[in-house]
Amino acid sequence: MMRMLLASGPVRDESAVHAALLDLIGRPLGETRSVVVLDAMLPLSGDKTTMLEHLRDFRDLGWAECDILTLQSGPPALIEQRLRHADVIFGYGGTNHWLAHAWRSTGLAALLRELLDEKVYLGLSAGSMIFSRHHERAAREFGDLDEPRMLGLDEIAPALPLLDWYLAPHLGADYFPHQTDAWAAGLAPRLGAPMWFLDDASALIVRDPDAEPEIVSDGHWLHFDASGALVGSDASSRHAPR
Repeated sequence: MMRMLLASGPVRDESAVHAALLDLIGRPLGETRSVVVLDAMLPLSGDKTTMLEHLRDFRDLGWAECDILTLQSGPPALIEQRLRHADVIFGYGGTNHWLAHAWRSTGLAALLRELLDEKVYLGLSAGSMIFSRHHERAAREFGDLDEPRMLGLDEIAPALPLLDWYLAPHLGADYFPHQTDAWAAGLAPRLGAPMWFLDDASALIVRDPDAEPEIVSDGHWLHFDASGALVGSDASSRHAPR
């Protein structure tokens, strides 16, 4: 059974996402080895202060070990050894297109599929977006083609085509002010597949890629079906009968 936690933002101590991570791991973080996969961020220029803060906060959660690598930072056999050594694989954010490409181009995507049945996979933003069968269609429908062109990618595809729905992170984030509920409602009908829009205090748990994911949240999220109809939100969850 898979244990995937696909988050929009960083794991905050004592949050619902933090509690979900602990539950998936099943033991204290002080007895757990993690590895951070940084490929999604490194092709992007600009200041990396936020990334460094996120990595510090991730380390400070209290891991027994916290390794950091890129999938292209050494021979595939060595990268495989380090991925297998970890109990938690953390796919950090940045460009989902490059991260997916890095898994495929290194030949490590097949290993990732194997490890998803053995490890806990934690995604942040782009790290959560590389498993949808609708990866290419979303890029085209939502006008997200400048980044693949900039990166010189001839193929727009997921790392692994596991999920028949699409995750859009950072709903309502102040650093993406256009990503409002109205923006989400406008995008949802265009994909022709279910969509989840998550704020940075929300995440999805995937145990079976063919089943509905489980939402965990202290914040705001929206779930649309393939027709673009809203079928769930944090408001509906709060008022649902128990």
